[in-house]
Amino acid sequence: MSDSSHDAPLPWVERMTPAAWTGVDAAVAALLAAATLAHLYAFPSSIPRAALIPLDLAATIPVATRRRYPAASLVVVTLALAIATAVGRSLAPAPVIALPLYSLTVAADRRRSLYALVAVEAALLAGLLGAVLIHRAEGDVTFNLVLAAASWVVGDAVRTRRGYLVEQERERRRRSVDDATRAVVEERLAIARELHDVLAHSLAVIAIQSGVGRHVIDSQPDQAREALETVEHTSRSALDELRHVLGALRSDDVARMPTPGVADLDDLAARVTATGIPVELSVDGDLASLAPGLQLSLYRIAQEALTNVVKHAPGARARVHLRVDPEQVRLEVTNSPGGPARPPGTPGHGLMGMRERASLFGGTLTAEPRERGGFAVVALFPHRRPQ
Repeated sequence: MSDSSHDAPLPWVERMTPAAWTGVDAAVAALLAAATLAHLYAFPSSIPRAALIPLDLAATIPVATRRRYPAASLVVVTLALAIATAVGRSLAPAPVIALPLYSLTVAADRRRSLYALVAVEAALLAGLLGAVLIHRAEGDVTFNLVLAAASWVVGDAVRTRRGYLVEQERERRRRSVDDATRAVVEERLAIARELHDVLAHSLAVIAIQSGVGRHVIDSQPDQAREALETVEHTSRSALDELRHVLGALRSDDVARMPTPGVADLDDLAARVTATGIPVELSVDGDLASLAPGLQLSLYRIAQEALTNVVKHAPGARARVHLRVDPEQVRLEVTNSPGGPARPPGTPGHGLMGMRERASLFGGTLTAEPRERGGFAVVALFPHRRPQ
């Protein structure tokens, strides 16, 4: 959208201030008063002017206050018109009844405006009946009756339309708040998945290496030292990632560390290999063509799959194969049958988290036992090059 569209001036009606509208109403009231008085002098009546002039002014001047005091303005104008009609002066075609009745209809609810319309019509009918009884019905005496009904219909339609627009704006704001809340929830869920991936993998490696070190610390101190070094390296890496993830919760301005990507699969494979699970890594294709978000998801899926191998298939061998084709990205993590696994704990959300990560990028994930034993996790993504 161009800047000129943002700077386009508002319609003059929307730029009018309440004071300006009051000035317009005062001008209209003065114009109506002048017109009715001019008509009175141009077309003399059998009724003395001294009696009609106050009625003409009472029927026109209150129009100036119709926005601020719609009810009072309508009462004065209605009484003046009823009396003028009764004595034989309808003031037609001056639309004096339309303006205050319209203002009241727009400002009040439908029930109150209907009561006002009924009262106005009753007063005007009473004036008309009085004029008929004393044989002074002159001019278009039914004009104000029809004009009052038409003014209410127009005012009610405008009030309904305004109410609809206000409700639409409220709904838009509610949707905006809901969208913002949903975005926050989704961000928190993403952070929770990051925490799960970091902790699940790191703690599994630390637990296994700590156990290895404890068993061989006396008989094989060199191997115990290697296990402790792996624990130290994994702990430091986990702490760095946790600072990055938790920093996002504290402030939006935290300097973000680079997120893991497919280039970090070598380091991941080395850490898992250090736990006693040999990992063979093979990568084919143009890794630079992968978007950062997709790289993070590929890394986390591989991390979670290898963590499951460490926890559930001790002594197994694992293989990670990433292939990037022009139309598709395929990540496959397989492992051979392992030894007896540790007793299962509380079921986690690893597979569900991997499937969620795959679906975020329009991919699919399968995780199932292999025919020759072991397990296979396969994630397929459409290849969309970053713009």
